[in-house]
Order: sequence, then C-alpha cells, then structure tokens
Amino acid sequence: MKKILLIAIAGFVAVAGYAQQTAKKSEAIQVIARPSADSVVLRWAPIGTDQWLKANRAGYTIERFTLVRNNKVVQPVERKQLTTSPVKPLPEEQWQKFIGNKYGLVAAQALYGETFEMNIDPGDVMQIVNKAKENEQRYSIAMFCADMSPAVAKALALYWKDTPVEKNVKYLYRISVYNGTDTLKGSVFVNTADKYTLPAVTDVTAQSKGNVVTLRWKQADFESFYTTYIVERSEGAKPYVQVTDIPGVTLSKTGQESKYQYAVDTLAAVDKPYTYRVRGITPFGEYGPVSNVVDVRANKTTVSSVFITSALSLDNKSIDVQWEFPVAENDALKGFEVTRAAKASGPYKTIHKDILPITARAFKDTNPQQSNYYKIKAKTLDGTEIISMPYLAMLVDSIPPAVPTGMQGKVDEFGNVRISWKRNTDADIYGYRVYRAYYQSEEFALMTGEPLKDTTFTDRVELKSLNKKIHYQIMAIDRNQNHSALSAVLSLALPDKVPPMPPVWLPVKSTKEGVELSWQPSGSQDVVKYEVYRKGDGGQWIRLTTKAAGKDSVYTYTDQNLNSNTTQYYTVIAVDEASLESPPTPVVSGFKLPSLKAAAAVNAVIDRVGNKIILRWSYDDANAVSYRIYRKMNNGQMMLYRTVKEKQFNDTGVIVNNDYSYAVMVIFNDGSQSKLSKEVEVKF
Repeated sequence: MKKILLIAIAGFVAVAGYAQQTAKKSEAIQVIARPSADSVVLRWAPIGTDQWLKANRAGYTIERFTLVRNNKVVQPVERKQLTTSPVKPLPEEQWQKFIGNKYGLVAAQALYGETFEMNIDPGDVMQIVNKAKENEQRYSIAMFCADMSPAVAKALALYWKDTPVEKNVKYLYRISVYNGTDTLKGSVFVNTADKYTLPAVTDVTAQSKGNVVTLRWKQADFESFYTTYIVERSEGAKPYVQVTDIPGVTLSKTGQESKYQYAVDTLAAVDKPYTYRVRGITPFGEYGPVSNVVDVRANKTTVSSVFITSALSLDNKSIDVQWEFPVAENDALKGFEVTRAAKASGPYKTIHKDILPITARAFKDTNPQQSNYYKIKAKTLDGTEIISMPYLAMLVDSIPPAVPTGMQGKVDEFGNVRISWKRNTDADIYGYRVYRAYYQSEEFALMTGEPLKDTTFTDRVELKSLNKKIHYQIMAIDRNQNHSALSAVLSLALPDKVPPMPPVWLPVKSTKEGVELSWQPSGSQDVVKYEVYRKGDGGQWIRLTTKAAGKDSVYTYTDQNLNSNTTQYYTVIAVDEASLESPPTPVVSGFKLPSLKAAAAVNAVIDRVGNKIILRWSYDDANAVSYRIYRKMNNGQMMLYRTVKEKQFNDTGVIVNNDYSYAVMVIFNDGSQSKLSKEVEVKF
C-alpha cells in the first residue's frame, strides 16, 4: 500500500449522531445502537482527535449490563464482558482487502499514511472544505469513512454486533478505553423490545434549467436517521438506477440552507420524462424507504434576443406593439409578456392578464397612457426571462389637465404670503401658473413667469391699504401646453392691525345662583368672540368663558362657580378675526347672595313681676355669631328691634294690655343668615 494517498472528498460527519438511541453528550465516546430481532449493533466515535489516538493505541473494551428483563428490574445487575481483549483498528497489512472500497483506502491512509495530503479538486464528487492540522484531518476523515461504510467502521474498531440478545430486555452498553492514565468511556441504553422503522424522505422537489436538474429535500428532518443519501432516476417506464455510485453527503452549513440537501444531475435527452426519488443510508449501512417521486423534463434553452420593431397608434386611442423573435426558438419558450411604464427607467408592469402564446408577435394596448414605454419579456421554459430594450410610443394629447384643487394659504403680520395646493394626478403634468387680484371683481394678474414645478408659491403684499383680503387662482399646464381652467378663488384675510372696540357693560345682578353679567356687543364688525374674566384671590385675572360673537344685541353670562358670598370683580374683552383683543371693559363687581339657613326655635315667657317678656331660643351651629330680634306690636309691622350675641333676650320695653309678636334671625361669621323663626305671639 502506498504511503502517500491523494484523496478528494465532499465533507464529513465527525460523530455518528444518527441512531434511534441517544448517546450521552458529556462522555468522551459517543455511542449509538440499533436493536433488531436477534442482535444489537453498536457504533461509536471518540469526541476528538486526542481521544481517537489514545483509543487506537489502547483499544476498546465492550461491556453489557442487563438492567430489566420482562419489565422486572434485574438485581443484582448482570454484567458481561463482550470482548476478550481490547478491540483495535486492523493492522496495516490487513487493509489490503479494502482495495476495492474507496472509503477503506482513505481510512487506511488516515491510520497509517506517513503524510496525509488533501487534493481539493472542485470537479470531483467529494471534496473537503476545511484543511486543518494533519492529525485533525486524519481523525475527521476516519470518522467520515466509518459513517460511509459499516465494513470500514468495523475495521476502524468503531463497530460491534452483539448477538444473540434476549427479547424484552433493557441493556446498557459501555465502551471503555484504558490507556494507563485515565479511562475514556461512552454508553448507550437499549430496549430490545423497541420497534425501529426508518422513515421515507419527504418533500423532495426538483427544478430543471436546460438539461440540468437540481433536487432538494429537507435533510434536517432526517439527520437523526441518515448519514448519506442516494438519488435514483428512471427514464420513462424504465427501472430506477442510482445516479452515481457515491452517496450524497450532508455538509456542515449555517443559516437557513443548513436544513436542506441538494443533488444535481444532467439529463441526456430534452423533452423526455424523467422521475427521481431519494433514499437515506444510516451509519449502520441500512437503506431507508424510497421518497416521494418527482417528475422532471429537460428544456431547450435559448439565448436569442427579443426586440420591438414598432409601436403605433392609428386612432389615438390604442397602440399596436410588434416585436421579433426567432420562430425556430419557439419551443424554448413558455410565452411572451408585454410590459409598460411611464418612464424609460420603469417600473414596468405587465398590461395583460394571461401570458401570450409562443407564436405571438403583436399586441394591441387598448388602454394606453399619453406617454408609454414598452418592453417585451420572452419567458423561457427554464425559468429565465429575455427582455427587450424599451420602446417609446405617444398619443396626441389635446385634453387639458384637471383643475387644481385643495388650495390653502396664509398671510403673516409682515405681509408675507404662502399658498399651496394638491398636486395633479395627471401623468403628463408640466407645471402651474399663479394669478392674483386685490378684488374678486377685477381681472386676475399672472404672478409667475415659467410654470412652477412645485405646488407652493410665496408672495408679498402691502398691508397699509383698505383691502381686507387678497385673492389667488391656480392654472395647471401639461407637457403639450394644454391649459386647465382657473381654479376656485382662494381668498386670504390680510392681517388686522387695529384692535376692536370693547363691549359695554349692563347692570350687574347678584343672585342666589351667582353673579349675572350682561353686556352690549362691541362696535367693531370683525369681532368673533368675547372673553369674560374674573379677578382671582391672588389678583390674577382668570378667564371664565368664551362667547362666540353673533347678531345678539345683548350677551349674558352667570358666574355660578362661587363658593363664598364675597364680592367678585369682572371684566370682558372682544377678540376680532385677527385675534386682536380690545381694551378690557371697566371692572364691575357683584357677589353671590347667601342662601338662608334653617330658622331657630323660639319661645317666650311673661314675667309680670319684672314687667318683661323673656325670649329664649336654641341653635346648634358653631358659626353663629349674633342674633337679630324682630318685634311687632299689635297690628304694626315686624321690624328689627335688637341684635344680641346670647341665645336669650329680656324685653323690658313692653306695656300692659298690648299684643306683641317676635321672630329671630341667626347671623353667621361669613355674613350668611338663617330664615326668620316662626313668630311667637304674646298678650301682655
């Protein structure tokens, strides 16, 4: 055997992770197992280069532990040494039998070659992307070859078949390597009662471009079962044959594409039906069921050009587009599409619903724009598009653009004017002209030289004039110099520099509800509202309300938000259209009349000895500060007689043989009063 072997491979899988049973990820040796009716097959791999080199020197020891038999725990656990001596890779001379096995030759070179060179040949079926250190390469390639061939895995001491085995038994297998200093271990749990079935690869898709077919399937769904895949092809009704003698390998990828596996094949004949299917291969050399079948046909390709020969309008309503493409290349096409854009740079949009037949060389555009750029797309069977150069066709335009709308503007306090309007939706709009007048009755004057491209215009007007408004109109113009009608008139108020006259107060009324204010309107005609203010406790003026100005001869407002009976002060101002404020009216005052509280209960006692009438009453309110006593003699009027602070009064000013009536009013510290008590009548 040669000491230097040049090889080219596509990729590798360093650890066989495709078993039904899951290995323990933290162990130095990763183990997988496959149970069958009478045996259990083990496959394992050290997790790194150093572990692999140690294991090759020391060899692997295999033990089996019987844990459960017929659903009963085995106590004590049955332990069996399956290897009489450590299992090591075959010696160099015994690898001669793998001369016909490409994976065996590569594995032998990885084990015993003096140098290990990688020939990166893009044209070979298998290639490796990562060219690392030599020992790492040896390890990686050896693990890859073991995954590709169970026979090579056995020769590398990475495979063991345990037979016979019991049914309905749960085993624990342990792979150990003792190298004199430490022990490398790996284990796997197996239930011989488990039934194992390999899944069929699903969702295989195929695309053809010319005579090249690309197959794709989602290998991420099957990576726990299969290491490699084979692609089989059938021509018509012929039996399926394997496309290549080398199985496809799953490369390590990142991102979305890592989920998929690809295969590429070249078809010998065009327009003949072919079918493909895919099968997965496990690390144990098992073939999975066939996948779904995909149908493919090779297509004829073309590089011919398509170009427009004419685009004419005979009625100024439609445009006839004609193009050329070699008739001999029709069988490479799906059909044609006619696209159109307003500008040569696009964007272009297809202007018909269904694709035109491969024999089409003309199309009538029944709904063209005024300006049209056309491109023809020749759509090929292999999915490419051949696109013509743009071709311009125009209709004669005699239709004026739409009248501009959406005008708005403002004049600031310095006479600067800015107006704007909505942009016309006409595709061929060229610009706008602006006209101005100080009176709507006069002729509007043109204010712009060249048509404006934008939809804004600035102006300056004299404010020291008798005019109250300035007026504008807009005209749109298209590329063919068609003029729209003038827009509606936009009238803008000129800033008002003179404040309005103040309103005039009418008499203020103080009521129990609050202070009722009323005023006559301002003498200025442009007043839009009146604002009423009340002086706050801190001396600041607080706006109470805003009254819109109308045609009323008198405006009123009642201030009901008063919590006390203290005197309140008010003023009102007028505001005009320019937001100018009149001088405040002279301040007026008013107060909320207090509400009468409950009356006191009064009784009277005659003292004949003392020649007096004694009045007593009760009232439970800490805010009461004094009491007003009202008296009526005989048929006279009830009048205020005395004011006292006690809840008793001795009336010594009485005369015998007269009738007296009394009533009491309570006075409180905030100035409020109670109702008069019920009259008490006394005959003295």
